[in-house]
Amino acid sequence: MVTQEVASVAPAEESASPSRRILGLHLRGGLLWYLLSVAAVLLMALARIVREPRFFFWDDTQLGAFGQWYGLGTRILAGDLTILAPGAWQGGNYLAEGQWGIWNPVVWVIAVFTHVFDGATATVTVVKLLFLVLLCTGAYLLAREYGAAPWWAAVAGFTATAGGQTIFMDAPSWVTGLQNVALFALTWWALKRHVDRGRSPVPFFALSYVLIAFGYVFGAIELAVLLIVVLVEKIIRRSRAEIVRVLVLGAFAGFATVFVYLPGLLTSPVTVRSGSAILNDQFLNMDVGDLLTSPIATGTSSVRGYWGDLVPVPLQYVTWLLPVFILIATGWRRSLRELAIPLAVLVITTAFVIGPSVLGPLRYPARMMPYVVLCVAVVFAVVATNGWNSRPSRRRVLIAVGATIAAGWLSWAAQPSSWLWVCIGVLVQSAAIVVVGYAGARGGRDVGMRAAAWTLVASLLVLVPQIYRYPSSPLGNFNVPSSVTAMHDVGSDMDDGIFTVGDVYSLQQHPDAYDESLLANLWYLTKKDAASVYTVLPFTTYAAELCVDIRGKTCPEALDALFEDREHPLADDMALNTVVVIKGDGLEDRPKAPEGWTVTDSEYVWVLHRDEPVDRAGGVARASEGTSVTVLDRDDTSVRFTVDEVAASGGQVIFSRLAWPGYTVDGAELGDPARDFLLTVDVTAEDVGKVVTVTFRPPGWGIELTSVILAGLLAVAWTIVFGVVRRRGQRAGGDRQPETM
Repeated sequence: MVTQEVASVAPAEESASPSRRILGLHLRGGLLWYLLSVAAVLLMALARIVREPRFFFWDDTQLGAFGQWYGLGTRILAGDLTILAPGAWQGGNYLAEGQWGIWNPVVWVIAVFTHVFDGATATVTVVKLLFLVLLCTGAYLLAREYGAAPWWAAVAGFTATAGGQTIFMDAPSWVTGLQNVALFALTWWALKRHVDRGRSPVPFFALSYVLIAFGYVFGAIELAVLLIVVLVEKIIRRSRAEIVRVLVLGAFAGFATVFVYLPGLLTSPVTVRSGSAILNDQFLNMDVGDLLTSPIATGTSSVRGYWGDLVPVPLQYVTWLLPVFILIATGWRRSLRELAIPLAVLVITTAFVIGPSVLGPLRYPARMMPYVVLCVAVVFAVVATNGWNSRPSRRRVLIAVGATIAAGWLSWAAQPSSWLWVCIGVLVQSAAIVVVGYAGARGGRDVGMRAAAWTLVASLLVLVPQIYRYPSSPLGNFNVPSSVTAMHDVGSDMDDGIFTVGDVYSLQQHPDAYDESLLANLWYLTKKDAASVYTVLPFTTYAAELCVDIRGKTCPEALDALFEDREHPLADDMALNTVVVIKGDGLEDRPKAPEGWTVTDSEYVWVLHRDEPVDRAGGVARASEGTSVTVLDRDDTSVRFTVDEVAASGGQVIFSRLAWPGYTVDGAELGDPARDFLLTVDVTAEDVGKVVTVTFRPPGWGIELTSVILAGLLAVAWTIVFGVVRRRGQRAGGDRQPETM
């Protein structure tokens, strides 16, 4: 199949002379070209780090991912892999949040790794470099699997890592996006080698589970698209054995998806993600005009986002190689049959990117651009393998340069103020096309390999103006500390139950303010319960009561909301012991200490401390008049108590927990949530003397457990059955196709 086609266009390896060996590795060998691709990726990353040392420690990585990893690592090292943290309030439903990766062994390793070094910037940079290398590896292997020569697969590996969405959004900030596309590339490779070449299904089971368990829905969507496309292709070809393989792999992925995503889906009715509207507010999606500028590494477009209507970086950048397809057009005919699946995935993914910006709970379709880049990289490598067997004509080179100039003109038209850097980009890329087309392909039997080597070098060089002009992500740098110890020490004088009031984002204006307060998931570094952590699933009524956003910013009125109910202060119901008030608009005056509290002054904040700290959130906050209970024991997911007294008309027991879907009560009944968000249990006079147990399990827990068990059983059973059948086939003389590296 693939290997036979590659052999017809790639030079024979045994013809090389000894001078063409480096460290004992053949220049045409896959390993050397793979290492060159990885080296190019690391060189690109190093250049960005030199330009901006915090390039990979930016925005949501500062406020979300690092603290999340550290908090999970703290729990793992303590032997506690909980699914719920009542004291984190709307940020504490970890399975519904999804992206915590509670069931993901790769995330576990990362989480523990964050406890090894004190420098958050260095730790995060190492993690992200590893995933860039994994993305490069996946693209390289996938290109080889589709028939690309090692040298062109090396180009694909580098190209897959250099797209605008990956470089300016996912790698610096939205790390789950980077993790997803890297695992998707590897999963696709594992799927193809099993379905088409009858190799072991174990890599697919392992890689697809890790991909899905990251909890980032775009990777799961792409995997579903891939499986459907492959299934359709096999049905068209009427390949029964391959159809069965796809169905088995698809069933495994489906069961794993139910296990990971069903909790969030069933929890969404109480969150702000409960909408089902389909609309286009043009926020982080692209149009055809944006895609026409995608060959220009220094070009910007009109993508709307947090920055406004004009994106200040080349977010739409795919690759400078798009016009180079003109030089290898003769390879299309030999490649189309083999590339049917990558091209179909490319078309469908592009349709998502330019489609509505909101599809129910799904937002920001620009996040699917890395998959577009991956498909383009693989397609280019295969077409180049089959089409670059001679020096391109001068006419083709001129047309490719002309296409680059046209894309540059469109980039200038999108943002005329960027004309200088667009011109520089066009000049550099045009020169690169000429060099690759002429100097890199002077003829001879090694023409393709030489052209690929020049292309890999040129792919680095065309990024030099981009790296210089656009040194960082357009998302925010919150100037948070890098020292884990320093952030941990912020909570040293605070008791569990921390809540911040005010504009937490104002801390970034004075970096030394982080000595007095933190924000978002950085509170996890204190190892204290904090209500002001990051969430992607705000609890609707809770967020409205405290006017709190996803990262812990509140309106000034939140301070009054905590204490205005003198009989039952919300601060008591939430088991708060520390309230950090950030000085700013609406919070200019020193707050008065409520009864039982003390206020301390600092330069940037006031801190309210409870004089007699209460137990951590999660227990019984109070009971209605005439009702009393005794708590027997409690943990993050359950509370057990005895009913001592109940008024004749009945009573209520209110907990310092959010009323997430999934709670059950044995011995009493769930009631309507107090304040519309506090877990409440109704008791009657007949319940006096009873032991009542309140337990949290994710909604749909039985279905979820059944799904993961079925996934595991299916993986084991199929691996055994397939292995037995394969060995029988080998004994009968079948399955002798060589592996591709």
